Amino acid sequence: MARLPCRLVVTFCLGMGAAAPTLAQGLAKPPVAPRIPVTDTYFGRRLVDDYRWLEDQTSAQSKAWMKGQADYTRAVLDSMPGRAAFAADMQRYLDAEPFTLSDVTLAGDLMFYRKRVRGAARETLVVRPAAGGSERVLVDLNALSKPGRHVAMSGFVPSEDGKLIVVILSEGGEEVGIGHFYETTTGRELPDRVDHALAGLSFDRTGKTFYYIALERLAPDASPLEKFRHPRVMQHTLGGDGANDPIVLAQGVAPEVPVADYDSVAAFPARHSAYALALESPAVDPYMNVYVGPASALTTRRGWKQYATLKDKVTDVYLRDDAIYLVSFAGAPNGQLLRMDAGNPDLAHAEVVIPQSDTVLTTGGDSLGLGVLAAAADALYLHVLRDGHGATLRVPYGPHPRVETIALPKGMQVADIVANDSLSGALMRLNSWSDPGDFYRYGTSGGPLAATGLIRKTDVDIGDLVFEEVQVTARDGTRIPLSIIHRRDVQRGGSAPTMLIGYGSYGVSYTPEYRRHFNAWFKRGGIVAFAHVRGGGEFGERWHVAGQKATKPNTWEDLLACGRYLVAKGYTSSAHLGVYSASAGGIAVGRSITADPALFAAAVDAVPSSDMMRTETESNGPTNIPEFGSVATKEGAEALYAMSAYHHIAPRTAYPAVLVTAGANDPRVDPWQGAKMAAALQAATSSGKPVLLRVNYDSGHGADSAAQIKADWTDYFTFFLWNFGDPAYVPAVHPVQATAP
Repeated sequence: MARLPCRLVVTFCLGMGAAAPTLAQGLAKPPVAPRIPVTDTYFGRRLVDDYRWLEDQTSAQSKAWMKGQADYTRAVLDSMPGRAAFAADMQRYLDAEPFTLSDVTLAGDLMFYRKRVRGAARETLVVRPAAGGSERVLVDLNALSKPGRHVAMSGFVPSEDGKLIVVILSEGGEEVGIGHFYETTTGRELPDRVDHALAGLSFDRTGKTFYYIALERLAPDASPLEKFRHPRVMQHTLGGDGANDPIVLAQGVAPEVPVADYDSVAAFPARHSAYALALESPAVDPYMNVYVGPASALTTRRGWKQYATLKDKVTDVYLRDDAIYLVSFAGAPNGQLLRMDAGNPDLAHAEVVIPQSDTVLTTGGDSLGLGVLAAAADALYLHVLRDGHGATLRVPYGPHPRVETIALPKGMQVADIVANDSLSGALMRLNSWSDPGDFYRYGTSGGPLAATGLIRKTDVDIGDLVFEEVQVTARDGTRIPLSIIHRRDVQRGGSAPTMLIGYGSYGVSYTPEYRRHFNAWFKRGGIVAFAHVRGGGEFGERWHVAGQKATKPNTWEDLLACGRYLVAKGYTSSAHLGVYSASAGGIAVGRSITADPALFAAAVDAVPSSDMMRTETESNGPTNIPEFGSVATKEGAEALYAMSAYHHIAPRTAYPAVLVTAGANDPRVDPWQGAKMAAALQAATSSGKPVLLRVNYDSGHGADSAAQIKADWTDYFTFFLWNFGDPAYVPAVHPVQATAP
């Protein structure tokens, strides 16, 4: 997901010690946002909002201001003399391998994955025999995209035997799209379509019925608040008209499964059981109500029986034969795995298969994501965290199983587990901060993991990366993990360009991952540091709730503590320290620069949640009440005010350089959030450092192609280098002072 009359002076001076240069010939000054104050009162607290008018993104005034800001920012960033070389390096590292692949999925005797070949802007969907052999392209996003309107895959779901696949295609970063059906053996596209599809769930065992989550069809003039109000589970039968697909689960549809506004819902048959599952969760709440019924309940909408309530704190569930497995955090802050009889459920007396321990049974963040349990034919494979690093537990089916921790190659951690509940064994993606790793195959006979060679190392990679795992003492004495990655030859002289990254929402964890698009930064002596702040999930439920709602200040205080540590220990200095995050991470970035603006030279605030007092008015805002709170209560309003960076921007304050971004088609954080943040900072800053608004008109909530990754991160890194004083990145089009009455 994701907000402050007279003479207005907005300063865009370079602030590098030189006199402000003149504007490039023929380029207009950036438009200044007029102040049109609106006053709100929340339980006695009076707040003035000068830029409320920007929330109307359909008005000519807001469109013109956004476009003028975007054009000016683009001209400034593109005029950096060193930008082209940086972008070329970025492309070289992204193209280091002949191809890259992701989202590996097994079905029948086939393997599916997203693949981007060297030099291509976008990916393809590929199928090949799981045992090896030639591959075929099913969907080519390069061919489907057109200038100014790219096509992305929101997701894909194969049938159990792999003979059919549904691919959800969306345009311009909108995420909600159309489901297309393909025969995998021939590549032929079927005439079936499902519209307004948000996510695919599952085929039934026959491969003829598909279950998916869709949004309600709305009139063009409907309120933005209606967009996510009534998600529903739909059922499509091959050959049928997708416009008339029956609703399986939604508000008021299944009497035994109450669904409220903005609830997350899922329902599908358990392919290796006679039962079906229905799941309901209050929006982004990580815990779910679990219902089990006969397979017929999916069509009759009756027969559901509740097996777990929100008080049971269940995050993951899997049905196999007559057993139901659940991950529960009730009385177990790091989670426990329970097993009980699906026909005679009694959660209070369920078998504890994996008890509470230091092992965290979550990888963080997905509501109704079912992200921990990977089901194979022989066992459950659990993706868990130990000291913030991924590990795998193998749990054979049946009562009282012997739980096994799968041994990993030295220095590797588990990034992902790929399994299919009709096939034995599993694939595991292993990596580290400094090593791209590979997919490794685990067979049921045990023994060492076998590398598949799907991921290849190349001599173009930065081969001398090292990483350090340290502990930073936060303001209240809590120890905060900080992961620091850099080239081996980087010295602690206080001048290394450093990007500090933190997020801290929804229980999402930063786990080790090799990121090729960071290599151009590392090549130039840069450091990247990931702060594992509270609000994340690195240490289970307690870590999440310690940075949520009223405890949210811990999130940015932890981030600030990590920034001060990097300076105190000589990794960098404030003049060379930048902070980055995106989305709900905008709370961490925005409140860090408003709480201690002198700590950072620059900040990148990407598609940020900034005005938390107004977030409930945006399309995705109400779904985030479980995570952040509501202005409808005094406690909620106080917590939201504390975390609202927009309302903590103070006039005549020396703020760091800030690059704010917005996606014009963002379905999660409305673009006005970033617009208001930029407008308020431009009016308030006295530092002479630039505040720029970058708007992507062919983007949603973030990059979904290699081309966008390259463009985004080239802008972020070069913006930092410019504002760290590197002369190779001083723009030829210099920001200037804009004045308006």
